[in-house]
Amino acid sequence: MNQVLKYISKLGFVNSIFILGTLLNIMSLGYLFGYIAIVLIFLRNSFLKAAVDRNLLLLFVFAIVYALFYATNAWKGSQFIVLYMFIPPTFYLWGKYMAGISVKTKTLFLVLIILTVIYSLPALISVTLNIIKGGFVQPERNIPMFWGGEIVSATQMAAFFVFNMCIPALLLVSYKEIPKILLMLLILIFILSVACVLRLGSRTQLAIIILSLLISLIIAAPKMSFKQNFKIYSVLMVIIFFITTQISFDLDSDMFASFAGRMKDDGAGDLASGGGRTRLWAKSLDNLVEHPLGWDLEEFGYSHNLWLDALRVGGIISFVLLILYFLKVFNLIRKIIMNKIVPIYFQILCLTYIVGFFSLFMVEPGIDGTFTLFILFCLFVGLIRQHYYDILENAVFESSTM
Repeated sequence: MNQVLKYISKLGFVNSIFILGTLLNIMSLGYLFGYIAIVLIFLRNSFLKAAVDRNLLLLFVFAIVYALFYATNAWKGSQFIVLYMFIPPTFYLWGKYMAGISVKTKTLFLVLIILTVIYSLPALISVTLNIIKGGFVQPERNIPMFWGGEIVSATQMAAFFVFNMCIPALLLVSYKEIPKILLMLLILIFILSVACVLRLGSRTQLAIIILSLLISLIIAAPKMSFKQNFKIYSVLMVIIFFITTQISFDLDSDMFASFAGRMKDDGAGDLASGGGRTRLWAKSLDNLVEHPLGWDLEEFGYSHNLWLDALRVGGIISFVLLILYFLKVFNLIRKIIMNKIVPIYFQILCLTYIVGFFSLFMVEPGIDGTFTLFILFCLFVGLIRQHYYDILENAVFESSTM
Protein backbone atom coordinates (compact mmCIF):
# COMPACT_ATOMS: atom_id res chain seq x y z
CA MET A 1 0.00 0.00 0.00
CA ASN A 2 3.03 2.28 0.34
CA GLN A 3 3.15 2.66 -3.43
CA VAL A 4 -0.45 3.90 -3.42
CA LEU A 5 0.30 6.44 -0.68
CA LYS A 6 3.30 7.70 -2.66
CA TYR A 7 1.09 7.92 -5.73
CA ILE A 8 -1.53 10.01 -3.91
CA SER A 9 1.22 12.28 -2.62
CA LYS A 10 2.45 12.86 -6.18
CA LEU A 11 -1.09 13.46 -7.45
CA GLY A 12 -1.48 16.14 -4.80
CA PHE A 13 -4.07 16.83 -2.12
CA VAL A 14 -5.74 19.68 -4.04
CA ASN A 15 -6.07 17.70 -7.26
CA SER A 16 -7.43 14.69 -5.36
CA ILE A 17 -10.05 16.79 -3.57
CA PHE A 18 -11.48 18.34 -6.72
CA ILE A 19 -11.42 15.10 -8.72
CA LEU A 20 -13.21 13.20 -5.95
CA GLY A 21 -15.50 16.13 -5.17
CA THR A 22 -16.74 16.10 -8.75
CA LEU A 23 -17.14 12.32 -8.97
CA LEU A 24 -18.89 12.03 -5.60
CA ASN A 25 -21.08 15.10 -6.20
CA ILE A 26 -20.68 16.05 -2.54
CA MET A 27 -23.81 17.72 -1.16
CA SER A 28 -25.03 18.01 -4.78
CA LEU A 29 -22.28 20.59 -5.30
CA GLY A 30 -20.16 18.47 -7.60
CA TYR A 31 -20.43 21.05 -10.36
CA LEU A 32 -18.48 23.55 -8.23
CA PHE A 33 -15.67 21.03 -7.76
CA GLY A 34 -15.91 20.36 -11.49
CA TYR A 35 -15.28 23.99 -12.39
CA ILE A 36 -12.05 23.95 -10.37
CA ALA A 37 -11.04 20.58 -11.84
CA ILE A 38 -11.36 22.13 -15.32
CA VAL A 39 -9.15 25.07 -14.36
CA LEU A 40 -6.53 22.89 -12.66
CA ILE A 41 -5.99 20.65 -15.69
CA PHE A 42 -5.97 23.49 -18.23
CA LEU A 43 -3.28 25.29 -16.24
CA ARG A 44 -0.87 22.45 -17.07
CA ASN A 45 0.28 23.76 -20.45
CA SER A 46 3.21 21.39 -20.97
CA PHE A 47 1.06 18.37 -20.12
CA LEU A 48 -1.77 19.50 -22.42
CA LYS A 49 0.51 19.82 -25.44
CA ALA A 50 1.58 16.20 -25.09
CA ALA A 51 -1.84 14.87 -24.02
CA VAL A 52 -3.89 15.77 -27.08
CA ASP A 53 -4.89 12.68 -29.07
CA ARG A 54 -7.66 11.62 -31.44
CA ASN A 55 -9.76 10.17 -28.63
CA LEU A 56 -9.67 13.49 -26.80
CA LEU A 57 -10.58 15.47 -29.92
CA LEU A 58 -13.49 13.13 -30.72
CA LEU A 59 -14.76 13.30 -27.14
CA PHE A 60 -14.39 17.10 -27.07
CA VAL A 61 -16.30 17.53 -30.34
CA PHE A 62 -19.06 15.28 -28.99
CA ALA A 63 -19.20 17.25 -25.72
CA ILE A 64 -19.41 20.59 -27.56
CA VAL A 65 -22.21 19.42 -29.86
CA TYR A 66 -24.12 17.82 -26.98
CA ALA A 67 -23.79 20.94 -24.80
CA LEU A 68 -24.90 23.29 -27.59
CA PHE A 69 -28.01 21.22 -28.28
CA TYR A 70 -28.71 21.01 -24.54
CA ALA A 71 -28.43 24.83 -24.35
CA THR A 72 -31.57 25.16 -26.49
CA ASN A 73 -33.54 23.64 -23.60
CA ALA A 74 -31.37 23.78 -20.48
CA TRP A 75 -33.99 22.18 -18.25
CA LYS A 76 -31.48 21.07 -15.58
CA GLY A 77 -29.90 24.52 -15.30
CA SER A 78 -27.55 26.66 -17.36
CA GLN A 79 -24.50 25.47 -15.36
CA PHE A 80 -24.76 22.13 -17.13
CA ILE A 81 -23.94 23.77 -20.47
CA VAL A 82 -20.38 24.35 -19.25
CA LEU A 83 -20.24 21.00 -17.44
CA TYR A 84 -21.40 18.96 -20.42
CA MET A 85 -18.97 20.79 -22.70
CA PHE A 86 -15.81 20.61 -20.60
CA ILE A 87 -16.08 17.97 -17.87
CA PRO A 88 -15.91 14.80 -20.07
CA PRO A 89 -12.73 15.87 -21.92
CA THR A 90 -11.32 17.30 -18.68
CA PHE A 91 -11.66 13.97 -16.89
CA TYR A 92 -10.23 12.12 -19.87
CA LEU A 93 -7.21 14.41 -19.47
CA TRP A 94 -7.13 13.79 -15.72
CA GLY A 95 -7.03 10.06 -16.49
CA LYS A 96 -4.01 10.55 -18.74
CA TYR A 97 -2.38 12.75 -16.12
CA MET A 98 -2.96 10.14 -13.41
CA ALA A 99 -1.44 7.45 -15.64
CA GLY A 100 1.66 9.59 -16.09
CA ILE A 101 2.31 9.79 -12.35
CA SER A 102 3.39 6.15 -12.23
CA VAL A 103 4.49 3.73 -14.94
CA LYS A 104 3.97 0.76 -12.61
CA THR A 105 0.97 -1.29 -13.70
CA LYS A 106 0.33 -2.67 -10.22
CA THR A 107 0.17 0.83 -8.72
CA LEU A 108 -2.40 2.00 -11.27
CA PHE A 109 -4.31 -1.27 -10.83
CA LEU A 110 -4.65 -0.60 -7.09
CA VAL A 111 -5.41 3.10 -7.63
CA LEU A 112 -8.32 2.26 -9.94
CA ILE A 113 -9.74 -0.26 -7.47
CA ILE A 114 -9.50 2.21 -4.58
CA LEU A 115 -10.95 5.04 -6.69
CA THR A 116 -13.99 2.98 -7.67
CA VAL A 117 -14.52 1.84 -4.07
CA ILE A 118 -14.45 5.49 -2.94
CA TYR A 119 -16.93 6.29 -5.73
CA SER A 120 -19.36 3.77 -4.20
CA LEU A 121 -19.04 4.99 -0.59
CA PRO A 122 -21.83 7.63 -0.56
CA ALA A 123 -24.36 5.06 -1.80
CA LEU A 124 -22.92 2.31 0.39
CA ILE A 125 -23.23 4.44 3.52
CA SER A 126 -26.69 5.77 2.59
CA VAL A 127 -28.25 2.38 1.82
CA THR A 128 -26.57 0.66 4.78
CA LEU A 129 -27.95 3.31 7.14
CA ASN A 130 -31.37 2.83 5.57
CA ILE A 131 -31.19 -0.94 6.14
CA ILE A 132 -30.10 -0.45 9.76
CA LYS A 133 -32.99 1.94 10.32
CA GLY A 134 -35.81 0.16 8.52
CA GLY A 135 -34.58 -3.25 7.43
CA PHE A 136 -35.09 -4.78 4.00
CA VAL A 137 -38.90 -4.71 4.03
CA GLN A 138 -39.77 -1.12 3.15
CA PRO A 139 -42.37 0.10 0.65
CA GLU A 140 -40.09 2.76 -0.86
CA ARG A 141 -37.07 1.79 -2.98
CA ASN A 142 -35.82 5.35 -3.41
CA ILE A 143 -33.43 6.30 -0.62
CA PRO A 144 -32.11 9.65 0.69
CA MET A 145 -28.39 10.39 0.38
CA PHE A 146 -26.84 10.49 3.84
CA TRP A 147 -25.55 14.00 3.23
CA GLY A 148 -28.26 16.58 2.65
CA GLY A 149 -31.13 14.07 2.64
CA GLU A 150 -31.76 14.37 -1.11
CA ILE A 151 -33.93 11.50 -2.34
CA VAL A 152 -32.12 9.47 -5.00
CA SER A 153 -33.94 6.98 -7.20
CA ALA A 154 -33.11 3.32 -6.62
CA THR A 155 -31.77 3.04 -10.16
CA GLN A 156 -29.37 5.95 -9.76
CA MET A 157 -28.30 4.80 -6.30
CA ALA A 158 -27.60 1.28 -7.57
CA ALA A 159 -25.32 2.65 -10.31
CA PHE A 160 -22.72 3.55 -7.66
CA PHE A 161 -22.25 -0.17 -6.90
CA VAL A 162 -21.37 -1.26 -10.43
CA PHE A 163 -17.64 -1.73 -9.77
CA ASN A 164 -18.21 -3.42 -6.42
CA MET A 165 -20.16 -6.04 -8.34
CA CYS A 166 -16.97 -6.75 -10.31
CA ILE A 167 -14.96 -7.55 -7.17
CA PRO A 168 -15.39 -11.38 -7.38
CA ALA A 169 -14.10 -11.38 -10.96
CA LEU A 170 -11.09 -9.30 -9.92
CA LEU A 171 -10.28 -11.31 -6.81
CA LEU A 172 -10.44 -14.74 -8.42
CA VAL A 173 -7.82 -13.85 -11.03
CA SER A 174 -5.84 -11.07 -9.34
CA TYR A 175 -5.88 -11.86 -5.61
CA LYS A 176 -2.08 -12.23 -5.49
CA GLU A 177 -1.62 -8.63 -6.64
CA ILE A 178 -3.80 -7.15 -3.90
CA PRO A 179 -2.45 -6.48 -0.37
CA LYS A 180 -4.13 -8.63 2.28
CA ILE A 181 -5.68 -5.67 4.12
CA LEU A 182 -7.23 -4.35 0.92
CA LEU A 183 -8.26 -7.89 -0.03
CA MET A 184 -10.24 -8.35 3.19
CA LEU A 185 -11.72 -4.87 2.83
CA LEU A 186 -12.88 -5.63 -0.72
CA ILE A 187 -14.58 -8.84 0.42
CA LEU A 188 -16.41 -6.92 3.16
CA ILE A 189 -17.40 -4.15 0.74
CA PHE A 190 -18.71 -6.71 -1.74
CA ILE A 191 -20.89 -8.40 0.90
CA LEU A 192 -22.29 -5.05 2.05
CA SER A 193 -22.82 -3.97 -1.57
CA VAL A 194 -24.82 -7.10 -2.37
CA ALA A 195 -27.02 -6.40 0.65
CA CYS A 196 -27.51 -2.82 -0.56
CA VAL A 197 -28.31 -3.96 -4.10
CA LEU A 198 -30.91 -6.39 -2.73
CA ARG A 199 -32.44 -3.55 -0.72
CA LEU A 200 -32.61 -1.45 -3.90
CA GLY A 201 -33.99 -4.37 -5.89
CA SER A 202 -31.49 -3.87 -8.71
CA ARG A 203 -31.53 -6.76 -11.15
CA THR A 204 -28.88 -5.14 -13.34
CA GLN A 205 -26.28 -5.11 -10.57
CA LEU A 206 -26.87 -8.77 -9.73
CA ALA A 207 -26.49 -9.64 -13.41
CA ILE A 208 -23.17 -7.76 -13.55
CA ILE A 209 -21.73 -10.08 -10.87
CA ILE A 210 -22.36 -13.14 -13.02
CA LEU A 211 -21.53 -11.50 -16.35
CA SER A 212 -18.20 -10.01 -15.22
CA LEU A 213 -17.23 -13.29 -13.53
CA LEU A 214 -18.00 -15.43 -16.58
CA ILE A 215 -16.27 -13.12 -19.05
CA SER A 216 -13.16 -12.73 -16.91
CA LEU A 217 -12.84 -16.51 -16.47
CA ILE A 218 -13.30 -17.13 -20.20
CA ILE A 219 -10.61 -14.58 -21.08
CA ALA A 220 -8.22 -15.48 -18.26
CA ALA A 221 -8.30 -19.29 -18.56
CA PRO A 222 -6.23 -19.60 -21.78
CA LYS A 223 -3.64 -17.15 -20.40
CA MET A 224 -2.97 -19.13 -17.21
CA SER A 225 -1.32 -22.45 -16.43
CA PHE A 226 -3.24 -25.62 -15.61
CA LYS A 227 -2.23 -25.26 -11.96
CA GLN A 228 -3.55 -21.68 -11.78
CA ASN A 229 -6.82 -22.65 -13.46
CA PHE A 230 -7.23 -25.62 -11.15
CA LYS A 231 -6.82 -23.41 -8.07
CA ILE A 232 -9.24 -20.76 -9.34
CA TYR A 233 -11.97 -23.19 -10.38
CA SER A 234 -11.56 -25.20 -7.17
CA VAL A 235 -12.04 -22.07 -5.07
CA LEU A 236 -15.00 -21.07 -7.23
CA MET A 237 -16.65 -24.47 -6.78
CA VAL A 238 -16.18 -24.30 -3.00
CA ILE A 239 -17.72 -20.81 -2.90
CA ILE A 240 -20.67 -21.87 -5.06
CA PHE A 241 -21.23 -24.96 -2.90
CA PHE A 242 -21.16 -22.86 0.28
CA ILE A 243 -23.57 -20.27 -1.12
CA THR A 244 -26.07 -22.80 -2.46
CA THR A 245 -26.09 -24.90 0.72
CA GLN A 246 -25.77 -22.28 3.45
CA ILE A 247 -27.70 -19.28 2.10
CA SER A 248 -31.46 -19.31 1.61
CA PHE A 249 -32.74 -17.83 -1.65
CA ASP A 250 -36.36 -17.82 -0.52
CA LEU A 251 -37.94 -14.81 -2.24
CA ASP A 252 -40.37 -14.52 0.67
CA SER A 253 -37.53 -13.74 3.08
CA ASP A 254 -37.02 -10.17 4.27
CA MET A 255 -33.65 -9.78 2.53
CA PHE A 256 -35.17 -10.39 -0.90
CA ALA A 257 -38.29 -8.26 -0.28
CA SER A 258 -37.49 -5.44 -2.74
CA PHE A 259 -36.09 -7.79 -5.36
CA ALA A 260 -38.98 -10.25 -5.06
CA GLY A 261 -41.48 -7.40 -5.16
CA ARG A 262 -40.14 -6.28 -8.52
CA MET A 263 -40.21 -9.80 -9.90
CA LYS A 264 -43.80 -10.36 -8.75
CA ASP A 265 -45.08 -6.94 -9.81
CA ASP A 266 -43.31 -6.72 -13.16
CA GLY A 267 -43.21 -10.38 -14.08
CA ALA A 268 -40.98 -12.34 -16.41
CA GLY A 269 -42.30 -10.47 -19.44
CA ASP A 270 -41.11 -7.19 -18.01
CA LEU A 271 -37.73 -8.71 -17.20
CA ALA A 272 -37.38 -9.96 -20.78
CA SER A 273 -38.19 -6.48 -22.10
CA GLY A 274 -35.55 -4.87 -19.89
CA GLY A 275 -38.13 -3.38 -17.54
CA GLY A 276 -40.07 -1.91 -20.47
CA ARG A 277 -36.91 -0.36 -21.93
CA THR A 278 -37.16 -2.12 -25.30
CA ARG A 279 -40.34 -0.16 -26.01
CA LEU A 280 -38.48 3.09 -25.25
CA TRP A 281 -35.56 2.03 -27.44
CA ALA A 282 -37.93 1.32 -30.33
CA LYS A 283 -39.54 4.76 -29.98
CA SER A 284 -36.12 6.39 -29.84
CA LEU A 285 -34.99 4.63 -33.02
CA ASP A 286 -38.18 5.80 -34.72
CA ASN A 287 -37.31 9.34 -33.66
CA LEU A 288 -33.88 8.92 -35.22
CA VAL A 289 -35.69 9.42 -38.54
CA GLU A 290 -38.61 11.56 -37.40
CA HIS A 291 -36.66 13.90 -35.08
CA PRO A 292 -32.98 13.75 -36.12
CA LEU A 293 -32.22 16.92 -34.14
CA GLY A 294 -33.55 15.46 -30.90
CA TRP A 295 -36.81 15.73 -28.99
CA ASP A 296 -38.16 16.84 -25.61
CA LEU A 297 -37.93 14.66 -22.53
CA GLU A 298 -41.67 15.13 -21.98
CA GLU A 299 -42.48 13.08 -25.10
CA PHE A 300 -41.94 9.71 -23.37
CA GLY A 301 -39.23 10.31 -20.77
CA TYR A 302 -35.74 8.88 -20.80
CA SER A 303 -34.75 6.34 -23.45
CA HIS A 304 -32.78 4.48 -20.76
CA ASN A 305 -29.77 4.02 -23.00
CA LEU A 306 -26.67 6.22 -23.09
CA TRP A 307 -26.52 6.50 -26.88
CA LEU A 308 -30.26 6.92 -27.45
CA ASP A 309 -30.51 9.55 -24.70
CA ALA A 310 -27.59 11.34 -26.36
CA LEU A 311 -29.68 11.21 -29.54
CA ARG A 312 -32.63 12.71 -27.65
CA VAL A 313 -30.62 15.64 -26.29
CA GLY A 314 -27.95 16.21 -28.93
CA GLY A 315 -29.49 14.86 -32.11
CA ILE A 316 -28.02 12.47 -34.64
CA ILE A 317 -24.62 14.22 -34.66
CA SER A 318 -24.08 13.52 -30.94
CA PHE A 319 -25.40 9.99 -31.42
CA VAL A 320 -22.91 9.18 -34.19
CA LEU A 321 -19.97 10.85 -32.43
CA LEU A 322 -20.64 8.90 -29.23
CA ILE A 323 -20.86 5.61 -31.13
CA LEU A 324 -17.54 6.38 -32.84
CA TYR A 325 -15.96 7.17 -29.47
CA PHE A 326 -17.11 3.87 -27.99
CA LEU A 327 -15.87 1.94 -31.01
CA LYS A 328 -12.42 3.41 -30.35
CA VAL A 329 -12.72 2.46 -26.67
CA PHE A 330 -13.69 -1.14 -27.51
CA ASN A 331 -10.75 -1.32 -29.91
CA LEU A 332 -8.48 -0.12 -27.10
CA ILE A 333 -9.82 -2.82 -24.76
CA ARG A 334 -9.28 -5.42 -27.50
CA LYS A 335 -5.64 -4.33 -27.86
CA ILE A 336 -5.09 -4.49 -24.10
CA ILE A 337 -6.62 -7.97 -23.84
CA MET A 338 -4.70 -9.34 -26.84
CA ASN A 339 -1.29 -7.92 -25.94
CA LYS A 340 0.85 -10.41 -24.01
CA ILE A 341 3.07 -7.75 -22.44
CA VAL A 342 0.13 -6.29 -20.50
CA PRO A 343 -0.17 -8.08 -17.11
CA ILE A 344 -3.22 -10.31 -16.90
CA TYR A 345 -4.52 -8.66 -13.72
CA PHE A 346 -4.64 -5.30 -15.50
CA GLN A 347 -6.34 -6.92 -18.51
CA ILE A 348 -9.04 -8.40 -16.28
CA LEU A 349 -9.59 -5.09 -14.49
CA CYS A 350 -10.03 -3.28 -17.81
CA LEU A 351 -12.35 -6.00 -19.08
CA THR A 352 -14.56 -6.30 -16.00
CA TYR A 353 -14.87 -2.55 -15.57
CA ILE A 354 -15.82 -2.05 -19.21
CA VAL A 355 -18.45 -4.78 -18.74
CA GLY A 356 -19.78 -2.83 -15.75
CA PHE A 357 -19.81 0.48 -17.60
CA PHE A 358 -21.43 -0.98 -20.70
CA SER A 359 -24.07 -2.89 -18.71
CA LEU A 360 -25.18 0.34 -17.03
CA PHE A 361 -24.97 2.49 -20.14
CA MET A 362 -27.15 0.03 -22.05
CA VAL A 363 -30.07 0.44 -19.65
CA GLU A 364 -29.62 3.91 -18.09
CA PRO A 365 -29.64 7.49 -19.44
CA GLY A 366 -25.93 7.93 -18.74
CA ILE A 367 -25.12 11.61 -19.21
CA ASP A 368 -28.58 12.85 -18.24
CA GLY A 369 -29.11 10.35 -15.43
CA THR A 370 -25.73 9.23 -14.08
CA PHE A 371 -23.35 11.95 -15.24
CA THR A 372 -20.72 11.16 -12.62
CA LEU A 373 -20.51 7.58 -13.91
CA PHE A 374 -19.95 8.88 -17.44
CA ILE A 375 -17.13 11.21 -16.41
CA LEU A 376 -15.57 8.40 -14.36
CA PHE A 377 -15.69 6.38 -17.57
CA CYS A 378 -13.85 9.20 -19.37
CA LEU A 379 -11.18 9.24 -16.65
CA PHE A 380 -10.89 5.45 -16.82
CA VAL A 381 -10.42 5.47 -20.61
CA GLY A 382 -7.83 8.24 -20.42
CA LEU A 383 -5.87 6.38 -17.76
CA ILE A 384 -5.83 2.94 -19.36
CA ARG A 385 -5.07 4.35 -22.83
CA GLN A 386 -2.11 6.35 -21.58
CA HIS A 387 -0.78 3.45 -19.53
CA TYR A 388 -1.18 1.00 -22.41
CA TYR A 389 0.96 3.15 -24.69
CA ASP A 390 3.45 3.71 -21.86
CA ILE A 391 3.79 -0.08 -21.58
CA LEU A 392 4.39 -0.36 -25.34
CA GLU A 393 6.93 2.47 -25.28
CA ASN A 394 8.83 0.92 -22.37
CA ALA A 395 8.85 -2.47 -24.11
CA VAL A 396 10.32 -0.92 -27.27
CA PHE A 397 12.93 0.97 -25.23
CA GLU A 398 13.97 -2.16 -23.32
CA SER A 399 14.27 -4.22 -26.50
CA SER A 400 16.38 -1.51 -28.16
CA THR A 401 18.83 -1.42 -25.24
CA MET A 402 19.38 -5.17 -25.06
